[in-house]
Amino acid sequence: MRKHARPQTAETSARDKADPITVESIKARILAGEIVGATDYPESDRPLFWAAIAIVQDDMPRVRPFWQTTDEQHVAGTRVRQKLFKMFPRQKGDTDPTLIGLVALAATCLALICARWPL
Repeated sequence: MRKHARPQTAETSARDKADPITVESIKARILAGEIVGATDYPESDRPLFWAAIAIVQDDMPRVRPFWQTTDEQHVAGTRVRQKLFKMFPRQKGDTDPTLIGLVALAATCLALICARWPL
């Protein structure tokens, strides 16, 4: 027997350490940069996941779905795909409605001030 053998510990997978399905826990995982999918949770809890991810998508518009191929069999011609969710960065040309409103308000105020200010 080896003197300096590494102790063998049972490592749990990510699915074994799955946190409870709440909107807050899914938001925290997505904000941490994780990719979240329904298969991260037990099959019996997946309806809860779909309800929670719908709320997360309403609250965080940058969270978008994408499809990833998990299994592909070229001979049979079958492909298994999974719908996953992650936060995408702001896209070029995308505008913030709050910023647009503030710029419009500032332009209106400037126009009103200039119209009444004697030069």
